[in-house]
Amino acid sequence: MGDPNAAPAARYFQPRRLGHVNLVVSDTERSMRFYNAVAGFEEAYRVAAIKGGFLSNGNTHHDIGMVESSGPSGRGRPPGLNHLAFELETEVDLVHGYNRAIADGLSFDRTLDHDISHSAYASDPDGNQCETYADVIRDWRNARNGVVTKPKPVWYPGLTEPCTERNYEIAPEIRRVEEAVFHPLRTKHATLVVSDMAAAVDFYTRRQGLRVLAGGASRPLTILGGTCGERNLALLRAHADLQPGLHHIGFELRDDADLDASLTRLKADGGSVDLHIEHPLRRAVFIRDPDGLRLQFFIDRPAPDSAWEDLDPQLALFLA
Repeated sequence: MGDPNAAPAARYFQPRRLGHVNLVVSDTERSMRFYNAVAGFEEAYRVAAIKGGFLSNGNTHHDIGMVESSGPSGRGRPPGLNHLAFELETEVDLVHGYNRAIADGLSFDRTLDHDISHSAYASDPDGNQCETYADVIRDWRNARNGVVTKPKPVWYPGLTEPCTERNYEIAPEIRRVEEAVFHPLRTKHATLVVSDMAAAVDFYTRRQGLRVLAGGASRPLTILGGTCGERNLALLRAHADLQPGLHHIGFELRDDADLDASLTRLKADGGSVDLHIEHPLRRAVFIRDPDGLRLQFFIDRPAPDSAWEDLDPQLALFLA
């Protein structure tokens, strides 16, 4: 097993950050309405062929994606995680990392041309699929809107000259859905419960290229991030009462006043809060989406990553 904080050359990819989370949902129409009117994301586009919907506030082409369980991408799976997506600097980085991994005998589930981005997919030890992608078009709003009908063919890394441009926005315009209950800045992190912490840390560091910010292979909690230095992925060790899988998605809010206003609006609309945590590291509010998936809306407090090291595992499960 490799060093989780090894030099970049020892890792296949160097992701900037978590780009989006894609879900399997039971009803795309219902979930799109919820993630717009309650969670506070703008609808960006639909892909009817896969019963897919995608939402963004401008941070990237989608912060949240979804496919319907009954559709060809859902494949009858129950609601839950479809994949996590990690954003690279350029397509050159994607092609080079892919080729090095293949040369070392590793395999990928698939590679796809999404028109605005190119992607390679691999599964972690628990079967959670991860997309590693690079944007190849900057003006995604004009390239992807309304109902997209263009097919997603297989992409062959390196078959054509890879794009050298950094096509993500460094300072994106974040839009606000004023009529929504919450007003997130972006999808910031995901929290997974994993069956084997050492194997998971090895996959997400060596294979995906994330860095350990807190914890590690021998600890009950590990927090990882990309080159932007954000806390993008939390891993918690499974036990008899805690099964592997997606625990929650974290949406970052602007400030306490914004969260307070959202809670007032939620109560007025007849909504309910699952859990509200006030902690020196993070203020976090949990609600459920239409399929019962946990969503965390949070504001971080100023603190070093090391401050997360000694959290009680039960608290860490909901705080991280």
